[in-house]
Amino acid sequence: MASTPRLATIIIGNAPLSVDEVAKLRAATAELGFTVLVSPDQPTSSPVLAQVLQADTPEAFDRLVRSYHIDLTPPTDDRPFFFNQLILTDFTSIRDAQQAPDGVVRGNLEATRTIGVIVLLSLGLALFTMIAPSVRSVRQVPGALGWLGTLYFTLIGLGFMFVEIGIIQRVSLFLGHPVYGMAIGLFGIIVSTGIGSLASEALRLDSAPRLLGWSGVLSLFVILLTVWFPMLVQAFEGEALLERVLVSLTAMVPSGILMGLGFPTGMRLVNAIDSRPTPWFWAVNGSAGVLAASVAVGTSIAFSINMSLLIGSICYVLLGPISVALSRIGLAASAGDRSPIHAIPDQSIIANPPSSSPK
Repeated sequence: MASTPRLATIIIGNAPLSVDEVAKLRAATAELGFTVLVSPDQPTSSPVLAQVLQADTPEAFDRLVRSYHIDLTPPTDDRPFFFNQLILTDFTSIRDAQQAPDGVVRGNLEATRTIGVIVLLSLGLALFTMIAPSVRSVRQVPGALGWLGTLYFTLIGLGFMFVEIGIIQRVSLFLGHPVYGMAIGLFGIIVSTGIGSLASEALRLDSAPRLLGWSGVLSLFVILLTVWFPMLVQAFEGEALLERVLVSLTAMVPSGILMGLGFPTGMRLVNAIDSRPTPWFWAVNGSAGVLAASVAVGTSIAFSINMSLLIGSICYVLLGPISVALSRIGLAASAGDRSPIHAIPDQSIIANPPSSSPK
């Protein structure tokens, strides 16, 4: 192992390095201005590296890592953020990062604070520009519609962004560059979600079995995505870019189409009861999506990409019973039972609800 002040390089082999190989490596490091930290021909002067070299089993290394309260687990496709050594669930790790004058962990803490500031700013802007102006519309209706509708549109806002961010992060690794992942990921998700919204006119989720089926299939697809997409990555990672793009679309398009059904379906459900709180539901959905974008990134870094996808899946599975409850209230209102909800006849149903995708 040889290093400069901010970069270390480890050279390993399947067999022990010979004397000549060690001599050549020393000459190369001296020529490039590197400092040798670990070498087979001399003991290391670093106490930390000495402890690392003595940890000759995975269990011993894990104990050593925990004693330093930093994340030194090897990066994987599920947790590719090799630059992050801060453990957000470990108070000691955060305290040590605060006390460090500089270094990687200190930088990780500053990056985490930046994400937190972005979340708070997004929350403030959402409250000021979307939530506050639309509160009046939801006050005009009884609590059942307000609470159920708010939960529904909050969940599709959160679920959509957690799934979208998770898929984009997965695809970025597979395609080999974040630019490709962002371009193909956003293109695939947004277009397929729009297709799903348009298809909702023909694929009406107008009964409890259909609503529960849609919710269950979408949740199951997202969960299984964490299993079968890595298999596709392993099988096609050496193929040309175009083939990898097509493989990536197999993960995005079905999920996008299924997610696209959620927003217009929700609008039909609530407007069949009362159209007055529509501005509130638009605002709730938009605010949840804006906040979830930053929170999903932080979740992937702190835990894993699969955790973001799992949270998105949970959001969508909860939509099943909520949408069924809204559907039953709507059926009761259309049958003339005005006791739970005072619907507005003739004006309460939007014939052509918005087909735009939630973001």
